[in-house]
Amino acid sequence: MKTLAILSRKGGAGKTTLALHLAVQAVAGGRRVALVDADPQRSAADWWRTREADAPELVEVDPGALAAVVRAAEEAGFDLVVIDTRPSAEADAQEAAQVADLALVVVRPSILDLRAVSATVSTVQAAGTPGLMVINQAPPARGIAEGAITREAVGALQGFGLPVATTIIHARAAFASALIDGRAVLELEPAGKAAGEIAALWRELEARL
Repeated sequence: MKTLAILSRKGGAGKTTLALHLAVQAVAGGRRVALVDADPQRSAADWWRTREADAPELVEVDPGALAAVVRAAEEAGFDLVVIDTRPSAEADAQEAAQVADLALVVVRPSILDLRAVSATVSTVQAAGTPGLMVINQAPPARGIAEGAITREAVGALQGFGLPVATTIIHARAAFASALIDGRAVLELEPAGKAAGEIAALWRELEARL
């Protein structure tokens, strides 16, 4: 069994959206997945309760219990645990990084997010856990300016000491539309650009897991 922790110090980075989409993508690939909601806001749990499909399976957990949940998931025969954490670089994030096989650090291509990412990177490095940074909610490349914003963000992230995912996740309406009734973009628009980006990111993560 493998454990993937989704981390971001900044709120609004789209961490929960990525967590549940990656969980659904892994289920589509034949894995038994536990989606662990460790964020007190319980956004992942709210999404799951509107969902018709039974998978991924949901676990709600309070701080301090992640290690026990991961052990229980392994004993129950799960293939993958995806942990959605609260926006933090404090004890919650440290605990998630410590129990994970891979930590995904989610960053928007904005100056405020880039300034905040170093604390999350330090958390991952202190845990000794392999990490990967991913740019999320990038502006769709409609012109020179949008592309430049993303390229500059990639360049900035390369100086933080963790690898940067090749896949860029763009801000697309399909993400918001899918979440309304407990779906993921794979289920809403399987041939769409959003679904393609999630599939590509999952392939990168799966290779590292």
